Amino acid sequence: MNITCDRENLQKHIMSAERVTSKNSSLPILNSVLLITNNKNLIIRSTNLEVGVEFQIDADIKKEGKIAISGSLFSNILTNIPDEEKINISVINNICKISTKNKNITIKGLEADDFPTIPIINEGESFTIPSQNFIQNIKTVLMSAAVSDIKPEISSVFIYQKDKYLYFVSTDSFRLTEKKTEYKGEPFSQGIIIPIKNIIEIVKIFENINENILFKITKNQISLISKTVYVTTRVIQGVYPDYEQILPKDNTTEVVVLKQDLINTLKLSSLFSDKFNKINFIINPQEKKFLINTKNTDIGETETSIIATLTGDPVEIALNGKHLFDCLNVIKEDSVIIQLNGGAKPAVIKGLGDQSFIYLTMPLTK
Repeated sequence: MNITCDRENLQKHIMSAERVTSKNSSLPILNSVLLITNNKNLIIRSTNLEVGVEFQIDADIKKEGKIAISGSLFSNILTNIPDEEKINISVINNICKISTKNKNITIKGLEADDFPTIPIINEGESFTIPSQNFIQNIKTVLMSAAVSDIKPEISSVFIYQKDKYLYFVSTDSFRLTEKKTEYKGEPFSQGIIIPIKNIIEIVKIFENINENILFKITKNQISLISKTVYVTTRVIQGVYPDYEQILPKDNTTEVVVLKQDLINTLKLSSLFSDKFNKINFIINPQEKKFLINTKNTDIGETETSIIATLTGDPVEIALNGKHLFDCLNVIKEDSVIIQLNGGAKPAVIKGLGDQSFIYLTMPLTK
């Protein structure tokens, strides 16, 4: 192999590939990135056996070849030669020589043929979505996915198509987020459950890419394909919870409040919340009263009255302050709606006028 390419572009893609490598000492090849030439392009591959990624970048190919080298070492080398514009890579007998205008570096590589194959999916259903639309919707629901792997179905993001919409859903059983976006493509019947740790890596890979993504779906895996990137990931084969049955069809109490007023109050109130992050809401539409209070026996207590539009029945409810902050951070509207059905049932939070987003959080009873 003998190639020349832009250092900055190479560094960006090596860093992305390195994040997907496995830190598995028993399989050193999984710690590596594979460099392989293809006509006028350099292909960069990495995998941790859960997620596999392949980038394609421009390069001046003087001699074809391939090599597997340590992803972390290569990434650090490129980071520490920021003053170089062009970089030359040559390989002889698995020894990789990196040359620039001012530097010469030699590192030992691994046998490229030992690198795992990244599956190519050519069957199943498919759909296409702009990358930034996909990323934005995923980021909106990530907060609600369960962190623990005990229940893989909910330690995931669920994507499915219904009518004219594409839905993105996550839940940890204490809260739930649903985001939908208009969908004009061909219908597909198979919902996708992507593990949370995999979807986080996919977000990082496509975050700065503005291209359409073609999804190809099979029972065990999916692939995401753009002009310059190919990603494959394992999916969960289980059944996602039938969450729609717990979404309230109506409400007995509704609060419309400026988002920033609510955030400012929650910031103060959270200073006095207990170990459960309990925030108490006291709502009385007849008395035009909307109070938020917290109490910590070791610190003290606070109570704040907020101006809001209130309708319906009086209610008192305790909610998790962290869950509230997570929700408000992804709502773009200036005002939010809080819908309640008494103090023992979930609260629903939406942005005023936004029909694409629903956030449901369970009350605290302790």
